[in-house]
Parts: sequence; structure tokens; C-alpha cells
Amino acid sequence: MIPIVLIDDHPLVSDGIGAWLTATGRFTITGTAANLAQARTLLTNLDPLPEIVILDISLEKENGLEFIPELKKISEQRNAPSPGIIVCSMHEDIFLIRQAMDSGAAAYVAKSAGTGEILIAIDTVLAGNTYINPKYETNEQYHAFASLTPREKEIIALRKQSLTNRQIAQRQNISVRTVESHLAHIYAKTGVTSWEELIKL
Repeated sequence: MIPIVLIDDHPLVSDGIGAWLTATGRFTITGTAANLAQARTLLTNLDPLPEIVILDISLEKENGLEFIPELKKISEQRNAPSPGIIVCSMHEDIFLIRQAMDSGAAAYVAKSAGTGEILIAIDTVLAGNTYINPKYETNEQYHAFASLTPREKEIIALRKQSLTNRQIAQRQNISVRTVESHLAHIYAKTGVTSWEELIKL
């Protein structure tokens, strides 16, 4: 039986996915968490670590993607292989998908997908490969995001939280002019012409 941990703040979702995976006879759910604090405690103490972690992005008021590097550190501290991380989220935002994969996720599955796609993702990750739905890979913006600098990605993430250029400048400790310069580069790389277009990607 392949051990899996579910990190999701909606019990109906985690219970539903957990029940379906258990019913296949191939997997066992060795733990669940609803927020990052619970996830840290669970993965620090769970022995052995699971082979797969299915992680949501929106965890109460936290960003689940922040846990990906933490999980890798926990694995290193325990001298154990890092679990394959599958991000399963309601978001089908190309930027978030790219960010998840760049952060170290091995797969991205939208919650709107069928359970069969989750199984495909799990098997792909267990085989040592990465998975995202082909419809995202064919999106030009998905590949455009790969050329963005870390600072440009941070600025997009902040703008998606509805922060103004001035607020972004204050948060990043840079000038508004520098934010505008980054904005020009982002437009050129992604092919969009306004923030409105960018946040819809």
C-alpha cells in the first residue's frame, strides 16, 4: 500500500479524495492536515514519510505552496526521500501552476478534473516524472512565465492580491518607478498589455 498524506482545509474534499484512493486498494491515507502548522507537525513526526503528498494552495488564509520547500527541508533533516508533491487546487491560473511546478511540485491537478486524472498524476510522480494537464502545457503564457525573474514573479503574485503599484513598491522596498520597469518587462515576456489581462491568466 502506498502511503499518502492529504493537506487541504476542506474536510469534504480531503475525505472524498481519501476515500476514493483507499477504495482502489493501492493506497493508504497516513495523515491529513488543514493548515501549514498541522502539516509541519504531521510531516515532522510521521514515520515513515509518505511517498505522496497531495497539497492544496488555499489553506485557510495561507499559501500551501510555501510548504513545498519546508517539506524538502524536513525530509533532508530526517535523511529520508522527499515525498512526491501533487498540488490539487481549484485554481486553474497559469501563473500559479507555473509557480507550483517551479517551487518543486511534481504534479498539478485542478479540482475540476476527474479522479482518473489524480490517479494518472500519482502514477506519473511515482515513476519519477512530472505531470500537468496537456492543456496547460500548450498555453503560451505557461512557458512565458518560465522566463520571468524571481522579483517579477513576486510582483505578479502581489498584484494578484489586488495591491497597487505603490503598495507593491512599499512591500518590496523598491521605488514605484522600479515596479513600473518590472511591469514593462513582464508585459514584453508574457505578451499581455495590462494588469487586467495578466491577472486573468
